[in-house]
Amino acid sequence: MLDVKAAREIVLQHCLRVDPESLPTEPVAIEECFKRIIAEAVVLDTDQPPFDRSMRDGYGVRAQDVKKVPALLKSVGEIKAGDFSSLDIKQGETVQIMTGAPVPGGVDAVVMVEHTERIDVEQVQVLRSAKAGDNIAWRGSEHKAGELVIGAGRTISAVELAVLASVGKSRVKVFRRPAVGILATGDELVEVDEIPQPGQIRNSNSFSLYAQVLKCGGLPVMLETSQDNASDLARQVKAGLENDVLLVSGGVSMGKYDLVEPVFKELGIDIHFESVSMRPGKPTVFATFANRFVYGLPGNPVSTFVAFELFVKPVLNRLQGLQAAALCLIRGVIQDEINEKSGRTAFLPAKVSSRSGKTKISPVCWKGSADIFSAVGANGFLVVALETTHLKSGDEAEALMFEELEFESESQF
Repeated sequence: MLDVKAAREIVLQHCLRVDPESLPTEPVAIEECFKRIIAEAVVLDTDQPPFDRSMRDGYGVRAQDVKKVPALLKSVGEIKAGDFSSLDIKQGETVQIMTGAPVPGGVDAVVMVEHTERIDVEQVQVLRSAKAGDNIAWRGSEHKAGELVIGAGRTISAVELAVLASVGKSRVKVFRRPAVGILATGDELVEVDEIPQPGQIRNSNSFSLYAQVLKCGGLPVMLETSQDNASDLARQVKAGLENDVLLVSGGVSMGKYDLVEPVFKELGIDIHFESVSMRPGKPTVFATFANRFVYGLPGNPVSTFVAFELFVKPVLNRLQGLQAAALCLIRGVIQDEINEKSGRTAFLPAKVSSRSGKTKISPVCWKGSADIFSAVGANGFLVVALETTHLKSGDEAEALMFEELEFESESQF
């Protein structure tokens, strides 16, 4: 049985065999590319700013005219953002100019409006001197045309969207979302809208996996629940192999009706590991079939959730042109005593929060890997290392985050 680190290394080795250059891409409208992974380099089509631009509301002047103040100048016009002016300011003249407006000829400084006094329609008194360049952003002073502004392989956030719009990219080439087949197994499973009979439970794993796949940018494909017999399972697995990734939950333990591994072998799927020294999630299977990634995940819902974060997420990242990212681990102080005697690396549901730069990890009281209800209050998993059997309140430890860190409010703002 592999430890968690060794199992992840095997997954990462297979991730590295995926060549980002070979991944399928597609063009999408800019409105549809948020949180997608960009598959092209984006360069500036114009200098930034594209013209000499005023950085303040005020008056455009010749710096030499306001060396000595107060200086009385003749106002010859007004320029607002979006205007184009053919004015050419001469000695002793000024022009009223707004933030973002193009600077006309002759102007080499802008004096902020609060440092001026309007005498009448034609005269302005400048009360503060200026030097050449004050409050002007010269053309190309920020960035030059042809400069790389977004490299391929970045997640498109709100900032990237603004950049794409600024360079006129109405359509963007992104990596295609990997299709992920989700197959739950077990005669005991019924659909969400059914009332379970004695011995039955509703299928929850498919929906947690659906959400995790979506969060990772994948395209979840829900498959029909498989019965606990080899022929039905084989039929469903074959259908699932049409996808880039197949997630099979349940049927991976050692029981008489745990048929996932035998069916995988029968179909020629290469199994790379079939158990990991972790709690929950020990019976986790990682396999490949040609260029497909295949998983057998535990049937208990918390186990399935943990196994996805550890072993599936890196593959989905890689299939979208990202690096197979390291685990999102954060150090903090334990708030409760923990005793762990399983002899495996434990991932215990926990609420992780931060206040005044100090991170707290508060384990959630739960009843084991089937208790998804208690895990609702968690945003991470407290990691208890393989060799650790006891943690007391105040000890430092790590948490594997699957949601954002919660920051406790320290003020009304």
